[in-house]
Amino acid sequence: MLNQGERPKNLYEGFREKLTAMAGECSRVRRAEDIAAFLIPFFRENKIRTVGLAESPLTRAGGLRERLQGAGIKVTTDNIRQAAPGVEAGITQLKWGIAELGTLVQIGTNVDQRLLSMLPPLHVALAQTSELVPTVAEALRLIHSLPEIPGFVGFITGPSRTADIERVLTIGVHGPGRFLALLVDEDVREGE
Repeated sequence: MLNQGERPKNLYEGFREKLTAMAGECSRVRRAEDIAAFLIPFFRENKIRTVGLAESPLTRAGGLRERLQGAGIKVTTDNIRQAAPGVEAGITQLKWGIAELGTLVQIGTNVDQRLLSMLPPLHVALAQTSELVPTVAEALRLIHSLPEIPGFVGFITGPSRTADIERVLTIGVHGPGRFLALLVDEDVREGE
């Protein structure tokens, strides 16, 4: 993880530039409680009324589920296996961002989190700005420094894309057609 002094604006700007070049969307908020203030108008503008939510430190710290429900958005946190294919957006918290690629790293030991990142047409990926790293090599070093290598590690760079049908690029065939990375400057840890 980066130290406070190692969080230059250029890591975020580099991440955002690479992600948007791959048709992803990227925004940034200061605090966990600002997540809902950003997402509610975003969901209204995009006519999103149902979301699946994988609870996480950022979503709990910002009271995201309650605030979305208070805004009239139906939030599903249980029975994700049945709900994920039918919701309009999935919200998950991912672990690290890789600035050189505009990629987020998913430690997906939680099946609900993986389903919400793959099945709904929009994936909203939350991450902490402090967990941006400059290179793939640094992200791999962090993965290998975990007490145990996770059973699933995913690298997500923008919406699903394929060119396997007559080599014509198609977005959203094997996963979400839209991808929004929302980076949060506040550091929130499990149990806070």
